[in-house]
Amino acid sequence: MTGNGSYGIKMLRNIILLCGMSFLIGCSALPGMQNPHTSGMLQSKMTQNIEVHPTLVPITPTLISDARISLYIYRVAPADVLNIVVWQHPEFQFSVESPLSAGAKVTTTQGAAGLSGYLVNPYGDIYFPLIGNVPVAGKTVDEIRTILTAKLKRYIKNPQLSVRIADFRGQKVYVFGEVNKPGFIPLNDQPLTITDAITISNSFDANSSDPTHIYVIRGAFTHPTIYWLNAGTPDALLLAEHFNLKPGDVLYVSSALITRWNRVINQLLPTIQAVYFTQSVVNNHNG
Repeated sequence: MTGNGSYGIKMLRNIILLCGMSFLIGCSALPGMQNPHTSGMLQSKMTQNIEVHPTLVPITPTLISDARISLYIYRVAPADVLNIVVWQHPEFQFSVESPLSAGAKVTTTQGAAGLSGYLVNPYGDIYFPLIGNVPVAGKTVDEIRTILTAKLKRYIKNPQLSVRIADFRGQKVYVFGEVNKPGFIPLNDQPLTITDAITISNSFDANSSDPTHIYVIRGAFTHPTIYWLNAGTPDALLLAEHFNLKPGDVLYVSSALITRWNRVINQLLPTIQAVYFTQSVVNNHNG
């Protein structure tokens, strides 16, 4: 790729490289990090070169037609609340105040819609009566229904279940750069597109944004896929309307060239390093 493309991938490679370096430097300054058991490990990490290999992918009509990009399925995450109903067995559907929910293992809470439900714990499990711990993180509600139905057959003849998400708390995307309201946007079972995210963020900052450089950063820290949208023309905005964001995505609207690097240092790096660090901790624990 030449022209703007070569500039874009060079800039993004530097962004992610600086992000990793800044995270390691920040860790060395944290209080309590002089523990003799960890100081040597930290110093060893800082002496290693960080190899970052981003892949820059322009957002085009061909890309949008790819089902792997356009298909959106919500998967349950820790902190979500599941409302589970077993037909003709009301003992499985209890309120937050019920004696059963006061047990040490069954954790329930009140969802946003007023429905009580099973809170997905930080390890991605729920504790379901008779069954015990059930891993649900990373699964769809249909997959969870199938799992619970199969396990309940040992105790109930022909169990029929309804599983839905009472409160979406676990999945989000992050919007930063030259928008009027940066921050995070919770995800639910409805697709969230680039257009949606920018609209929720009160659109571009007209004084400093560069709509020709909108990036969606996705994937592993050292091998991210970076989708690039040139939204300088109306037809390009139609592409943004059909590009679905996924959990953990970082949407970044670049600033004008004269202020771009200052904005990257001050806004993007601390945020993206926190996102990737948090995801790596969760993935390592689940692994």
